[in-house]
Order: sequence, then structure tokens, then C-alpha cells
Amino acid sequence: MPTITSHDPADIRERARSVKGVKLFVTEEAVCSMTDHADDGVLKNSEVMGLMAGQIYRDAEGIYAVVNKTVTSGLLSDEVSVKFDHSDIVTLFDALDRLDFDYVIVGWYHSHLGIGCFMSETDVSTHTSAFGNETGFAVVMDPIKKELKVFESSRDGPKETSMVVVEDHTQMA
Repeated sequence: MPTITSHDPADIRERARSVKGVKLFVTEEAVCSMTDHADDGVLKNSEVMGLMAGQIYRDAEGIYAVVNKTVTSGLLSDEVSVKFDHSDIVTLFDALDRLDFDYVIVGWYHSHLGIGCFMSETDVSTHTSAFGNETGFAVVMDPIKKELKVFESSRDGPKETSMVVVEDHTQMA
């Protein structure tokens, strides 16, 4: 599977981040979308997942990302696994086409039900196949335990990192 983020330096704009050391900034709208989706999954006793769309920037500290919106489509899921339903993948692409800004896929989100937030062996494989060792983020939520953790790509596999929630994307400059 090819990686889904662009790593061409020409595509990564220079922009100072608003909080030092933070690798991921997420709009309140995007966080609410993810957590509402995870809460809906609890009602169906199913994990959920989706993609995070935004921008990747570079500053003196290195690379960081901003998530403006999330998208998803039909899923094949149960209490311990989730994947996109290939028969509904057009819905995912349509949702991406409807985004009203220039974006890249900066990561993905998914839920665990009552087992905490971590990257399982399957999660690491999924993340690495989609993002390689380059820029890419995974948000893992456990709506039963009310937990959320963020992971970033690294040469040694995904590692936990920090996230800041902002009211809107204009606050990150």
C-alpha cells in the first residue's frame, strides 16, 4: 500500500507553531467529530475509524500538522476490529471531495472499546503501511474509559505524542 501523505518538501509550508513542542493541533470541530463517532460506536458495540484531513507545516522545531476536519464512510467493524467497507469507499472519496479547503491526509483515528488507548500490532501495521516512517498521526480513543491518546510516525514505529485542541485553524499561526 502506498503512503498517503506527501513528503515533497515543496508541499510543506513554513509556519511557526503556536505552542512549542506540540506535533499535532486539532480543531475543536474535528475532535468533536471523532469523539461523537466513537460514542456512536459504543451504542453499536463496534470500533470506529476515519481519516484526518488538514495541513503539514515545518518550522525551526521540525514538522507538525493541523487537523481541520475528519471523514469516514461505511465500516466493517465489531467490538475488537474495524476497517473501511470497500463496497462503500466511494462515500469516503466523496466526503474528501466535499472538503472546502486544500488538504492532505495527516492521519487517522480509531476507537478501542474498554481496553484503553494504545497501538495494537494491527494498528501499527495499518499506520506504518499508510504513513511509513514519515509524518502521520493516529488518534486512539476509548469512549468507555473516556481516554484519548495521540501517536506519531517514527523510524521505530508509532510513538505517543502531544496534541492541542484549538477553536479553529486560524489560531495556530
